[in-house]
Amino acid sequence: MVEGRVTANRAGFGFVRVEGMTESVFLPPREMSQLMHGDRVRISAEQGADQRWSGKVDKVLERGIEAFLATVEIQGRFASVRSADRRLALQCDVAPADLNGAKQGSWVIARITRYPEDGRNGAARIEQQLDPEKPVSMATETAIARFNLPREFSSAALREAQAFGANVDPAESANRVDLRGLPLVTIDGADARDFDDALYAQRNAQGFRLIVAIADVSHYVREGSALDDGARERGTSVYFPTRVLPMLPTALSNHLCSLEPNVDRLCMVADMQVSKQGALIEARFYTAVMRSHARLTYTQAFAALFEGRPEAREPLAGLIDSLLPLVEVFRALHGARVKRGALDFDAPEASFAIDSGEHITGVNLYARNDAHRLVEECMVLANVATARELGRRSQPTLYRVHAEPDEKKIATLIKTLATIGIHAEIPGDIKTRDLQGIAPRVKDPAARPFVESLVVRSLMQAMYQPENLGHFGLALEQYAHFTSPIRRYPDLVVHRTLKALAAQADAAAVAYSTEKLLVMGEDLSRLEKRADEGARYVSAFLKCVYLRDRIGQSFEGLITAVMEFGLFVQILDAAADGLLHTTALRDDEYEMEDSQQAWVGKRTRRRLALGTHVRVVLTAVNPVEGLIDLELADTGVHTPSGTAPQSGRRSKRP
Repeated sequence: MVEGRVTANRAGFGFVRVEGMTESVFLPPREMSQLMHGDRVRISAEQGADQRWSGKVDKVLERGIEAFLATVEIQGRFASVRSADRRLALQCDVAPADLNGAKQGSWVIARITRYPEDGRNGAARIEQQLDPEKPVSMATETAIARFNLPREFSSAALREAQAFGANVDPAESANRVDLRGLPLVTIDGADARDFDDALYAQRNAQGFRLIVAIADVSHYVREGSALDDGARERGTSVYFPTRVLPMLPTALSNHLCSLEPNVDRLCMVADMQVSKQGALIEARFYTAVMRSHARLTYTQAFAALFEGRPEAREPLAGLIDSLLPLVEVFRALHGARVKRGALDFDAPEASFAIDSGEHITGVNLYARNDAHRLVEECMVLANVATARELGRRSQPTLYRVHAEPDEKKIATLIKTLATIGIHAEIPGDIKTRDLQGIAPRVKDPAARPFVESLVVRSLMQAMYQPENLGHFGLALEQYAHFTSPIRRYPDLVVHRTLKALAAQADAAAVAYSTEKLLVMGEDLSRLEKRADEGARYVSAFLKCVYLRDRIGQSFEGLITAVMEFGLFVQILDAAADGLLHTTALRDDEYEMEDSQQAWVGKRTRRRLALGTHVRVVLTAVNPVEGLIDLELADTGVHTPSGTAPQSGRRSKRP
């Protein structure tokens, strides 16, 4: 008997992913008849003569879906909803009183009130209707429903947040170190609303004094309060292209806790001494009151501090001299990062250009600049200093742990790299620098993010836990999240733990037991994964919507996976992965190489292998399931399996 999560296939069968097992367990359609994508189940599994695992369901332990995107079907007096995602294969009856105004063909979010069993349909009620002409809202609402993301705070939590008022308590400020005269600044994205961290640096004889001031969320969010219950339920804020599901009510996350410019704010401070070589010499932690002297964007900070553009420096005329030491600190810290061999990947991130009608007008790929890296290096150092202090004082806390890679995954990585011409010698006693040196050897700029993704796939998942195992990716022996308590609950835990070490009693301090931290770490790691999955779902949905109006067009692509049924190709302009099925390889008859890393044409000997550039034609998309179908562009034959919207009209199917 084993337990795991169900991954459903729209053809009716499924697989169960079991922790500790290399291969997933196959479930035939008869076993999937009462299961849904994401269910956690207990199954009996056995291995056949072909060494493949198959299973039989013993019990459904937890349902993976509580609400879903659906269309309404009405026949006479009877109504039902059918899941838009074919993997769910879900149809639920809806009572007339639960239709909530929905009509035949309406797109809705339906909440399950009774799960299907014994061949009977389940039952559901309509929670909201969606407009298929507004894909951003549809994608976001679908993700919220699908991943069961909390959207509303309790009335008690909202009352607690409002009770603090709009301004910092002067009496509390009087009991803290006063940093209001220090020219601390925030550097964030242009659309950021919650400012967790502010920076200041100055040169001294040893190197630099670096101050990282972090919003003191723990002062307001006390353990056991309604605010704490709401934050703990969420674990993290979730960021979508046009919307945020914050971990805290906006009265705190966007205002009283946020380090907004030119207003007093309470903070926790990591006051650090850094050598000229970027080494942490010492650090002390204390509570303070501060006043941000400027709110900078990454673009503005890069132009002013790194490029020295006069038009960017002019608005900061009184601050430039105090900001320039941050550049020197960054160069020292980045040099230390390179020396220890930490992973440093810079694959561009996708963002969406969205007009007022929620049409996706573009997918933009943005690379980080040195202002991003400056902030990152300062945050990493503050997190290291925090972990070191808590470890030195033997105070149990939540560490951010990234374990060494699994041997089997590294063996797979070496084999895969060899197929694309990269010979990687990775010793048994693996060090981070052994992996960091791989991507820079790739001469093709378009292929480098793909190679970086191969390295990332070979790594373990980062987790929260009380046992410190170090952070492999950053090549660090100690690491704890301290710098983002507005949006991450583990940071709030760490702040409370730090306060428990202070000589002066603090009502926000909590000394957690190791047993409680174990449970908390597992749960917060799960909630972090849930938030990431929700954000990825929306991103994939919107990339499909963008491409939907481009069916029939050709794109430059890069082969990123070779499968028994075809190839996965990344459309480089949109960073979207599509399937090039074997049936779409029409210019020749293709056979898979013995290495299973390429398809080769019998007549032309054309080799379609990992890392190969190909020109592909977009033939169909399915935003709900995140599916993109492709065919080779140079076959001279093009028969789209999806229909492009008529001129002047947009397809209503999301």
